[in-house]
Amino acid sequence: MRQVFYSTWIFIFIIFLCTPALSDAQSDKPGRPVPDSADASDSIQIFVRPTDKKIMVDGVLDEEAWKDADPYEDYFFQLQPLDREPSSEKTRVMVLQNQGMLYFGIQCYDSEPEKIFASSMRRDNNYGSGEVIELLLDTFQDNRNCYAFDTNPLGGKGDAIISDQGNHVNKQWECVIDMDGSRNEEGWAAEFAVPFKSLKYRQGECVDWNINITREIKHRQEETYLVPIPRAWGHMAKFRGELFARLRDIRPPKQKFHFEVHPYVIAGRTNMYETPVQRNREFNAGMDFKYDFTPQLALDLTYRTDFAQTEAEEEIVNVTRFNMLRQEKREFFLQNAGLFQFGTGQRTQTNFTLFDSRTIGIHDGQRIPLYGGGKLTGRSGKVSIAALSLQSEAAGLDGGGRLPSTNFSALRLKRDVSGNSHVGLMVLSRQSAASDFSRAFGLDGLWNVSKTIRLDASAAGSFTPGSGGRGTAGDVGFILNREWIDISLRHTHIDSLFNPRMGFVRRPGIRHTDGSVTFTKWINNRHFQNIAFSSGMTVITDTGGILETRDNTFSGSVLSGSGDEYRVQLIRSYEFVPRQTAIRDIRIDPGIYHAWTQAVTVTTYRARPVQASLSAQWGQLFGGTQQSAGLSGTAKASNHLSVDLSYSYHFLDLKNGSLVSHVLSTRWIYSFTPDLFAKAYVQWNSADERFSANLLFDYAYRPRSHIYLVYNENQDTVLRRPRDRMLMLKITRLWQI
Repeated sequence: MRQVFYSTWIFIFIIFLCTPALSDAQSDKPGRPVPDSADASDSIQIFVRPTDKKIMVDGVLDEEAWKDADPYEDYFFQLQPLDREPSSEKTRVMVLQNQGMLYFGIQCYDSEPEKIFASSMRRDNNYGSGEVIELLLDTFQDNRNCYAFDTNPLGGKGDAIISDQGNHVNKQWECVIDMDGSRNEEGWAAEFAVPFKSLKYRQGECVDWNINITREIKHRQEETYLVPIPRAWGHMAKFRGELFARLRDIRPPKQKFHFEVHPYVIAGRTNMYETPVQRNREFNAGMDFKYDFTPQLALDLTYRTDFAQTEAEEEIVNVTRFNMLRQEKREFFLQNAGLFQFGTGQRTQTNFTLFDSRTIGIHDGQRIPLYGGGKLTGRSGKVSIAALSLQSEAAGLDGGGRLPSTNFSALRLKRDVSGNSHVGLMVLSRQSAASDFSRAFGLDGLWNVSKTIRLDASAAGSFTPGSGGRGTAGDVGFILNREWIDISLRHTHIDSLFNPRMGFVRRPGIRHTDGSVTFTKWINNRHFQNIAFSSGMTVITDTGGILETRDNTFSGSVLSGSGDEYRVQLIRSYEFVPRQTAIRDIRIDPGIYHAWTQAVTVTTYRARPVQASLSAQWGQLFGGTQQSAGLSGTAKASNHLSVDLSYSYHFLDLKNGSLVSHVLSTRWIYSFTPDLFAKAYVQWNSADERFSANLLFDYAYRPRSHIYLVYNENQDTVLRRPRDRMLMLKITRLWQI
């Protein structure tokens, strides 16, 4: 069987090599040259014109002021399905300004306006839910970082800060901005009113910014941009500032003293159904402060940091032998999180993370209160700066024992170098007593050798008294992205003593090498958009060179003409278990294990009223068998109501035991307006015998000022009684000086 698969992949590779004109400059329409991205972006210019006339931001471009604009009207460029071909519809862009505001008016022409699809009014939820317009503004022209603002025909609002060309997207940032969208006879229109004081920008009497604009035409499955972006570079290439067009003749006001005060009050009750039952009433208050030292450098101070409105933890059943990294959901840590990112981040650097913000204020899933602290973030010249220091309170643990008050500090510096590359360092400290501390440090770099080749490397060390002393880790990676081929290589080394107590290590004491190659052929006919074939290998040894894991992966996928994706995967595995271990409470005996695993995934096109992804996996595992299945989907019941559903099933039948687990979750979101929504998030975990419910009412009564009503409940499904309940009311208010 092995020879059959190897022969198949050799045959596929020969077919791709023999297919003519597979270069990056190939056009999907024969005879038409593909525009060069750099030349086109330099030639595309949008001019800002002054106005003193009133503009009402309602998504209707009927104000007299728009007659003063110098419109840019043309076809955008497709990213897909047709590489850098003109979009099927024109877009008209107009930009005006007065002393305090920058206005954008965009008309999205559509010859079939009745087919315009939009289904979400909730904030930061426009992508994947229909037609959308997104503004990307690089206000310092550093080609690395930008602001993002988006809306749709229903007036949904979205904003984000983009760091390191999309390596981190901070959607938790909430800008003081006004935007709206609405349908009209010619398609739909969007209006944005961006206060200059909400942005940081380069000073000057008359300056230029870099700009890119995204427009998605869902009923034609088109993803288009103001500038041409090679399809081989993918969706995230829209954040590469060197490709942006120019926004000219901006006359920004001189930035003055800027100070923000953001207090909150909270009142509620928590019941813990232990023996005896504990009922605690809470009334508390806290405050955040923000001061801009310079247009690029800001200080944030927080007192009694609170996360009451944060969504409940996602229920996960870990059916591996190793640690799992959970997602950060707390707003304070998500803001400017990209500046604290070490290495290439979780997309490719999966074996260790030097800094994981979930080590602050969370212990084994239990939230630990924080006294407060400070955070300094921004840039000074070519250096990005990120520093924080937070102090946790002493707290009793649910399982007994007590955590002492602990200080958490981090410093991250990163310097830009030529060619959109950078080098950086990071220093971390966690200390609760003179003899109870942990230190970690790291150096990293990323080098964009060319438009299609990237190299990266990192080296880190840790020191923790009483746990073995010093340990080191590091990795080096290579990525090649071209139109028809993608190659990725990475080698990681982690000492058994490497233990960054403010970070994460999935599997210590290893040398991990993996590589993959993917061939993609774009067809773009009625039935198929593309087909892709991929092969990869992962080799993991201990630090002495003894082979512990080897995975050979083969996969193929088809993207249909309707936007649905079908994927199959085959994995041949070798596992050497040197000592007894376990998956949950199932003992795994030492020995050598061989396995075949098969997987199938079907994902429907996301811009439909009902979108779903279905996956199944089956095969051998540690001398036994395994089966798993997953279903996730979203139903847009109306413009106001969306329903998310997720289900995962695991079945393990091993020599020393078996496991059956079900995890079911559903999220119901009703958006009364873009500034008012209610959410119900309900989960059931059979393996941990837990049922949880998280209800949230969120009203943004003014920008960055909210009223939250939160209810949380956890139940024991065996004893059929609650473990805890919490009801909280939280009110926040923003003052800008």
